[in-house]
Amino acid sequence: MADPELICEVRTKGGVYRNWISVEVQQDFRTEGWLRRLRLVCAEPSAIKELRLAPGDRVDIVLAGYNVIERGYIRDRQAAYDANRHAVQLVGYGKAGLITEASINGGTGQYRGYKLDAIANAVLKPYGLSFRVQNGPDGWDQPFPNVMVRYGETPFDLIARLCKQRGLFFYADAKGNLVAGPKTADKVARFVEGENILAATCQLRHLAVEALIIGAQQPGSDSLSGKKASEVQAKATVPGGTPGAVQKIIAEMPLDERGAQLRTNWEAQVLQSFALQLSLTYKGWLRPGIGGLWEPSDAVSVKSPMLFPTESGTEVLKLAAYTYMQDANAGTVTTIEMVNRLAWEQRYANAKENDGFYDLGASQAKPEAVT
Repeated sequence: MADPELICEVRTKGGVYRNWISVEVQQDFRTEGWLRRLRLVCAEPSAIKELRLAPGDRVDIVLAGYNVIERGYIRDRQAAYDANRHAVQLVGYGKAGLITEASINGGTGQYRGYKLDAIANAVLKPYGLSFRVQNGPDGWDQPFPNVMVRYGETPFDLIARLCKQRGLFFYADAKGNLVAGPKTADKVARFVEGENILAATCQLRHLAVEALIIGAQQPGSDSLSGKKASEVQAKATVPGGTPGAVQKIIAEMPLDERGAQLRTNWEAQVLQSFALQLSLTYKGWLRPGIGGLWEPSDAVSVKSPMLFPTESGTEVLKLAAYTYMQDANAGTVTTIEMVNRLAWEQRYANAKENDGFYDLGASQAKPEAVT
């Protein structure tokens, strides 16, 4: 009897398919993979005759009994054969895939005095999707004075633009709903060198700059004019960067002082994501010691003195990406990619210390006088 923890099922209104020789499901909050993608290959002639899935079909993808994609879409179907080989490859994505391609209804629009989640839920409603924030930074729920939908902008484009201004990263859950902000680290998956790590690669990087400055403007009015409107600026410092090196960025839309601070903190988190990047492969699909499948920002403890030049040789990181794989050569494995915690949640100079090589701390963005 097949091990239930090694079974990939594709469930559709036409039945359940299990005859796969190659499985790949991935998600990466740093790229377009934030919406969950799948690639499945079947090569048995008997299974090909039964395989009636076509582009546009709705599917649930179930790994080890857990839904990783619900009501997703088959986007591409490619079939090929010769005298010796037969193969069908299916490529698809989660339910949120449509919001990356279709423009917002009406093509344009305007939202005055609405919060991020209200705007996001309004543009997602036609797709049967929702948006929520978990553990957002102080000020994320500050209303936007005026948001203009740009011509042809997709729901994804608009939400990504607004999340930047509120210091948030987001991803799609199994149902395609959008979740912004990091999970609470109530459970930590643990990996130990020599025990449950098949392969690992760790890259540590010196951060080129020690400060980030975001510049913005606000519309003028009778009560707001001059430099207070035209020269809004915030600055964050990152110890460990090259002394005196500063990166300056213009905000994508009008921001007040608090908005500029949040936008600067977001950019600092992006910078911190490059300080440490770790890729690790292990057997199986489930999270070690916890069970269940991965979600972006899950907490991961890695003990590997070979990878980390620290006294403890241990780091607690945040999940940025996962790829579930299964084939005849590699078996059933998962590769997870991690970044330091500052890439998901800003902690400042007075935070609890650790001996992590990457954990340089960062100053909370503050208003900065334009020079």
